Amino acid sequence: MLLLIARIVRTDQWSYAFLIWNLFLAFIPYILIKNYKADQHKILQALIIGTTILFLPNAPYIITDLFHLRERIAAPMWLDLILILSFAFLGMVFFILSVNRLLSISNTLFGSRWITSGIKFFIMLSSAYGIYLGRYLRFNSWDIVFNPFHLAKKMLLSVFDPDCYKETFAVTITFTIFLYLVFEIVASLKNATNTQTNDLS
Repeated sequence: MLLLIARIVRTDQWSYAFLIWNLFLAFIPYILIKNYKADQHKILQALIIGTTILFLPNAPYIITDLFHLRERIAAPMWLDLILILSFAFLGMVFFILSVNRLLSISNTLFGSRWITSGIKFFIMLSSAYGIYLGRYLRFNSWDIVFNPFHLAKKMLLSVFDPDCYKETFAVTITFTIFLYLVFEIVASLKNATNTQTNDLS
């Protein structure tokens, strides 16, 4: 946030102010799933989980704001690069925290490693596809409520239209792998840290 303020002050331009909104959208799934409680009504629990998954692609989506990076007279590219990466990093933090909470809930509800692994795959795949819908087809999370038929039509075309599906699958699979790698690397680092702490205690 301080980097963005510094850029605005330096350039007197609001070119990257949209990052604030994107980070807010990335924060929504985290705050939603954080407020999930075991003693809540099951309908409320389902609503929280569903809405969290619906908004979850907004968290890693910020990475694609690197598409806006270009040489500008007002500010050096390195400043804009660090600015976008800092917001993207926070977005990924919210993503990982949200996914961890979702998987923890899955373990509690089902007590099955296989089911939780399947849910993790679904989360990564749906988030990756959500990134595609947002960046390339320019849809928002709330379009499922306010523009459902147009969204459904475009989703079907993106999967079955010969002119579209190659890009759809390429982007979705690439981001699925990327999200998996980031999540598993962070999980491995966390486990390694816990192991070292236990060894020292």
